[in-house]
Amino acid sequence: MSTPLNIIFSWFEKGDIPTEYQFQQAFSSFRHLDDKIEMNDVKGLVEAFQKTISATAFKDHLEDENAHQLVLAKLNASNLTDINVEEWKEKLKIKFAATIDGNGEAGNVYTKEQIAEITNILQAKNDEMLEYIAKINVMLVSNDENLDDLQKIVDYIKENREQVEWLKDAVNSSSDDKISLIGNYSNWGAVNYQNQFNDLVYDKVKNLIDETSPEKTKYEERVRGDSMIKHDLDTLSFVIDAYDTVTMFTVPLKVRRIDTNTIEVLFDSIPPNIIQLTIKKI
Repeated sequence: MSTPLNIIFSWFEKGDIPTEYQFQQAFSSFRHLDDKIEMNDVKGLVEAFQKTISATAFKDHLEDENAHQLVLAKLNASNLTDINVEEWKEKLKIKFAATIDGNGEAGNVYTKEQIAEITNILQAKNDEMLEYIAKINVMLVSNDENLDDLQKIVDYIKENREQVEWLKDAVNSSSDDKISLIGNYSNWGAVNYQNQFNDLVYDKVKNLIDETSPEKTKYEERVRGDSMIKHDLDTLSFVIDAYDTVTMFTVPLKVRRIDTNTIEVLFDSIPPNIIQLTIKKI
């Protein structure tokens, strides 16, 4: 049993002569360097260890891939929700990255195979239309007065007007302003890409149908922005409808009457897609 320090100090005051017993008790009250300290001799050490985990439990925690799945993403991202994915896209600035169809989800761009399929459809339609356009050009050049053949062509185009409109819409939605024409159409002006060619075809067919109508009460045209339009309706009284050919939403615009056959259309901002205009005489 150790001796309190105050008693030990009293044995070694000035003038004292400590006895053998007092020396023994003084030195026995302290721990020698050769004596190892037991865990039980350290106050609170056992309790402190009881609050820690075992080495095995700690290793198991490190190797548990679900230990932090509520706050950390797995290497294979299998624990990310749709909201988590969108947040990562936003943070990494890839929210509007191009994606293709896959894993049951639709992408936002066409694959090479899909583009090739669309191109083949357009080419087939173009070949069909070119045959009839060639006949029209021959008649116009030769000033043939016999309109029987011309009327047959017009009737065919009218019957297939829906296909013509589909062709135009398909062109507008497939970004074919990058598809170069295979043939040479220099006599039609600067025509290098598929969309330019189809614009000309569409306008020529529309004009031909309009010219064969007994009375012109309507005019249609597609524009890409502010435009001067010659409708030849010979009136200042008309209604005009404008819609986006991709979203199909009505588009607001301003109309200024230049004369009875000409108007100017103005948009608040440049339209992202082609705008279909229909002017009806009233």
